[in-house]
Amino acid sequence: MIHHERLPDTPSSRFELRHAASDRPMLVTVGERVLYAIDGLGPPAGSDYHLAGDVLRRIASTLIGRLGRSQRPGSRLPVLETLWWTEPSTDWTRLPETFDDRSDWHWRQLIEIPDEASQLAIDDAIATVQQEARRAQPLVRVVRFREGRAAQVLHVGGAATARASLRLLVDAIQALGLVAVGPVHELHLAHERDVPAGSARAIIRLPVGDDSSRARR
Repeated sequence: MIHHERLPDTPSSRFELRHAASDRPMLVTVGERVLYAIDGLGPPAGSDYHLAGDVLRRIASTLIGRLGRSQRPGSRLPVLETLWWTEPSTDWTRLPETFDDRSDWHWRQLIEIPDEASQLAIDDAIATVQQEARRAQPLVRVVRFREGRAAQVLHVGGAATARASLRLLVDAIQALGLVAVGPVHELHLAHERDVPAGSARAIIRLPVGDDSSRARR
């Protein structure tokens, strides 16, 4: 059963948005954020997917360094995030069964931009990384993203085992009488490219609404 005391109306704290249990989904409310974004198609093991993640990390590192954050104790890069969806859309209750093979899924990789960053600094970080690159780079955009009400669960393990955690999340949403109204959202707290697959950790999130909500991306 999904853990909730109320359906949140105000944005959840940053702590709540970055923490979840692996056996008990929880409800959160996600406010508007500004992020760097790269769009693509194909599985998480694909070369385009890996390149996009590398580019976003370099841009975020460049920006944070210029903001002086890299010198602060405990400072770290924002986590990589991925939105996943299919076209045409898949029945949300069947998402876990199709999540194993994402060869034809669309994705949007994201990394959050600090609130204090100016538009000039945001754009300059993109330009710097593109100028330093030795090969063609994917298109990087700056997007505003607001999920609103969402349910999330912690997944421990890599992409190959994400199906079970997504099934737990979908079942919990159904039990609460809600429906998923947006793409699958992964927040990679410990990316499997950086740690052994069994030690990888990601929050899996689905935006939710009542039965009258219409799916949106």
